Amino acid sequence: MDKLKISTAQFENMSGDKDFNLSRIESLTREAALEGSHAIAFHECSVTGYSFARRLSRIEMTDIAEFIPGGPSIKRLIEIASKYNIHVLAGLFEKDVEGRLYKAYVCVDKNGLVANFRKLHPFINPYLTPGDKYCIFDLHGWKCGILICYDNNIIENVRATTLLGAEIIFMPHVTMCTPSTRPGAGFVDPDLWYNKEADPTSLRLELTG
Repeated sequence: MDKLKISTAQFENMSGDKDFNLSRIESLTREAALEGSHAIAFHECSVTGYSFARRLSRIEMTDIAEFIPGGPSIKRLIEIASKYNIHVLAGLFEKDVEGRLYKAYVCVDKNGLVANFRKLHPFINPYLTPGDKYCIFDLHGWKCGILICYDNNIIENVRATTLLGAEIIFMPHVTMCTPSTRPGAGFVDPDLWYNKEADPTSLRLELTG
């Protein structure tokens, strides 16, 4: 089996500004290609922005979401992948013809859409629909899967994806524990760590409740 070189990138995206975010995706993809990477994986909702969506109405969510694979952002990602001859993995909000909304993560190459995974456990916005299937795809001879952020906290998701044949699992997320202009970002309250020492259950409740 051939060696596979993968780059990862998490940049300071601009909420709702797809043009800016796609420009950063192209710039970083170019760097990865020049370094000999076969693929580059970006963070959760790297195309659309993420944490700002907690305040969006259904109409606003529908406006920012796109059809996959027919949406303009997917077409742009395919153009980037073709230009630099590399697989690109990135996230965005998806809508379907029946009006359902999803948190999606895609893999594209120069020929088009390779894979699309819908987050199984979305919670950033109440109008998001959970995905209902796992995702396995081929990347230069390697079997790959995708699980988005919290999906990986449920060990059975990782187990199931592995049992389906995944040798590599992409686990895109958005780190929220450092200072940032993104809404909701910032240092974690130290008391949460003290709670963990005293009672692990209380920590889980605080973080996921």
